[in-house]
Amino acid sequence: MSHKRIVMSLLAVAVALSFGGCARAHSRVAYVRITELEQTWPKFINYFNQLQANYQAIAASRTSPQEKAKAIAQFQQQERRWNDEVTNEVRQAATDIAKQRNYDMVVTKEGTAYAGDDITADVEKELHITPVSPSPK
Repeated sequence: MSHKRIVMSLLAVAVALSFGGCARAHSRVAYVRITELEQTWPKFINYFNQLQANYQAIAASRTSPQEKAKAIAQFQQQERRWNDEVTNEVRQAATDIAKQRNYDMVVTKEGTAYAGDDITADVEKELHITPVSPSPK
């Protein structure tokens, strides 16, 4: 393990321990389960499906390498715009909830070893994501 990775791991443990020792009504840290949002948010799902279809169309096209390169560049621009759009919407929703509930920090569940209170359901409400009913068996 590299020196930098060891230092970062120790820092993460220290932060987690410092939060764990606090006796508060709720954690000062909240988290959002991004993978859940990706699976339930129609806007994200539509963007993902459209990007996937666009990429497959470009890959399957019989155009010149120059035209494919141009199409890939346009695809990448669209991908960045849509990624920025959904990221900013999630970030804004999480920020609003954090302010309302006095959280100091909101992290993604996927990117942290320690997390505080789960606010995913609140972010879904803020983004107007309706819960998906389990399919009958």
